[in-house]
Amino acid sequence: MTEDMNKTAEEMQKTGKAKAEEMKKTGEEFTRAAREFDIKGMSKIWKQGYLGGLEALYQSQEQNERLLKETVKQGISGSQQMLQVYEKWLEQIQGHVGAASPFVELSRQAVRAFHNNADPFFKTAADTAENAFNYYENALARPSRQHTLDLHAKVIDTVISANGAFKRE
Repeated sequence: MTEDMNKTAEEMQKTGKAKAEEMKKTGEEFTRAAREFDIKGMSKIWKQGYLGGLEALYQSQEQNERLLKETVKQGISGSQQMLQVYEKWLEQIQGHVGAASPFVELSRQAVRAFHNNADPFFKTAADTAENAFNYYENALARPSRQHTLDLHAKVIDTVISANGAFKRE
């Protein structure tokens, strides 16, 4: 799971650098168009820059949601691993003290019983978290982001063409 988180973090870093470079180029293009008093060119570049920034925001949101999903799954997995480590630790103590410590044996049995009963819960919780995040992303978040991006593009086109500065190509 940590590998997935590292991969997502690397993707976020690459995306951020690429978008920063893209924004720099957009700014340079806008400055060039402004120097030439090219209103159509400025409008087109402004639209591309705005929509590109909005798209970058949505990509960042999606990547953060993936990180959150992995964090939740890791938390569930971490709880399970803590029980396993505690159980092994009690086994080591029992090995050192032998049968002389009924308290350690009783603790070990209690932890093992809890662990055996909790294992299905951990698996179900991890699967449920995965399914819930995937459902949210596929049924709600991604379509909403796309709809919002399309809506903003239409509004910008309307505003620009209402001012006579840019006709939709």
